[in-house]
Amino acid sequence: MTTSVISAVKDEKVAGQVIDALRQEGFQDQDVQILDGVADKLLNELSEHGFGEEDARGFAQAVERGLTLVAARVPEDKADQAASVMERFEVSLEEVKGSPTGQTREETVPVVEEQLSVGKSKTATGGVRVTSKVTERPVEEKVTLTEEHVSAEQRPADRALSPDEAKAAFQEKTVEMMGVKEEAEVSKEARVVGEVSVAKETTAREQTVRDTVRKTEVDVEEIGAGSKKRK
Repeated sequence: MTTSVISAVKDEKVAGQVIDALRQEGFQDQDVQILDGVADKLLNELSEHGFGEEDARGFAQAVERGLTLVAARVPEDKADQAASVMERFEVSLEEVKGSPTGQTREETVPVVEEQLSVGKSKTATGGVRVTSKVTERPVEEKVTLTEEHVSAEQRPADRALSPDEAKAAFQEKTVEMMGVKEEAEVSKEARVVGEVSVAKETTAREQTVRDTVRKTEVDVEEIGAGSKKRK
């Protein structure tokens, strides 16, 4: 859903500044326009933007008094954002609606005085970069490995057996013998053999900042016979 936000500004130059500010906030060019024209046309356009008759007439009167209208059609969730941008440039509609013809014009001359404000900013003064990298080197260790070999050998024999040996000799049996060999097994253990510590120390120093500040002084002078000048 979209809604319309309209602001009355001093002239088309300021209206261009409003459009630029809205563009910087991410609003699209096609959604922003300057409203002008005769009163009836403006009333119709303002009604299409969803404004009631009273507000529409107030904006039309603003145009008749030389102001410029800027309208933006934006999503409802961004209406406050658009209004905040436009409020920086707008002329109050209530002031326009409540300014009768022939009202005495009032202008103000501000009295301005500068005040010195000293802030702090941080600038890099240099530092340390520690980078670790992995290298490899060949190593070797000697290890003695044993290996067993199984063999069977048949030899001639000639001896008498005792009755018990003869009895055992004529029983079936199986004899197995396995040979084994050793193989090298390699394992690695990571150990910390040194450290690099990076630390930062903060020191404080005082600095005196000297500058000049300005202010305006307003002289009020009565014009006419016996005029006086006061400050």
